[in-house]
This record gives sequence, structure tokens and C-alpha cells, in this order.
Amino acid sequence: MHRKRRLGEILIEAGLISETQLHAALHSQKTWGGKLGSTLVRMGFVQEEDLLRCLSAQLRLPSVDFSKVNVSPRALQMVPQRIAEKYNVIPVALKEEMGKKSVILAMSDPTNLEAIGEIQFQTGVGIRPVVATESAISRAIDQCYIRRRPPDAYGHEKVVEVADLTESEPMVILEKGDEKRVVSVDSLDAMDLVKLLLRVLERKGIIDRGDLEEALRSRRSS
Repeated sequence: MHRKRRLGEILIEAGLISETQLHAALHSQKTWGGKLGSTLVRMGFVQEEDLLRCLSAQLRLPSVDFSKVNVSPRALQMVPQRIAEKYNVIPVALKEEMGKKSVILAMSDPTNLEAIGEIQFQTGVGIRPVVATESAISRAIDQCYIRRRPPDAYGHEKVVEVADLTESEPMVILEKGDEKRVVSVDSLDAMDLVKLLLRVLERKGIIDRGDLEEALRSRRSS
């Protein structure tokens, strides 16, 4: 079995960086932290686009253009935001072949076996890496994952519509205190679906929240 090559080795073999530059970047990474790829870019040793083309060609992995790809909400549910940010990855789609499911995972460093192993263990399905630049993945994480919002005054679970990530899979976010979960509309229970329906009707001006609250108070007092 062939040993998996590390990112630095691949870039040296491709002639993008020298061993001296790699050692300098590793030293900076050890001192200041961060990922090797972003360290090499920050130090001016390689351009981010060249890094992407090299990894795609050397590892024979497709690259991802997020301006042309819809990130699947079902795939997004598989990997928590903290893991995505930790490894600079984002799940793009779910695939099923021969009865086996896998996550298509966009990675800025597909040689990171620790990331692949942790995500594979957490999801329980196979991981199929594709490549994207670190900055593009960071932007996709910001756009696709829902940032925490303050809970309502009573700490009840709130239903908040999520911006369309794909036309075929409408999603909503449910919030309760500091916890949140993103689910598909099809998976909502009856109460959650009613909450979402009321929010949509209120936004469209079909119902008025004040009238609704008054009707609820009247029902409780009767």
C-alpha cells in the first residue's frame, strides 16, 4: 500500500515550492498556527489558484466552483459547523452508489487524513474529497451554515426560514436557547410545521400577529 503524500511533498514534486520554502512555512505554522496551505499563500510562496490546480491534477480530484454548485442542505446536516471550520471543509452533496452512501466533501487540503477520518467516523458514511480554495470554502461556510441568533425571551424553540441553498430541498432552522438544528421541511413534525406556516402567513400579510395573540388569549380565558 502506497503511503499517502502530504501537502508539502505534493507541492515540491509539482515544482510550486522549494524545500526551503516548505521548511520556512512549517516553522511559521508551528509558531503562529494555521493551515499549511494558507501559510504558504500568506508568505507569498504560492498562489491560491495554483495550489488548487496542483492538488486537483496531482490527486486527480475534481475542483469545486461554488458559484456554480448548490450545496445540499442534507449534506450540510451531516457535518457540524465547528468541524467544517476546524478543518476548512464543507459537505457539498450526498451520493449513493451500489447501496452505499458517501459525502462529497470540499477540502482545501484533501491530504488531511485526520479530517477525513473524524468526519467519516461522525457521519458513518464514506468520504469522497473534492478540492476548493481555502478562501472559497470559508465563504461557503459563512453563507451555508446558519450563525447563532439570540433565543427568544422564553427560550422556546423558534422556527426560522433558511435562505434557499437548493431549489429541490427547502430547509428550515429550529432554535432553542443556544442549540440549533437544520432540518428539511419534509421532516418537520406537526407543531413545527404549524409554526413555520404561521410565520409565512404573517410575512405575506395574510394574518396579523396581534390578532393571532388576541385570539389565543381569548381561547385560554374561555
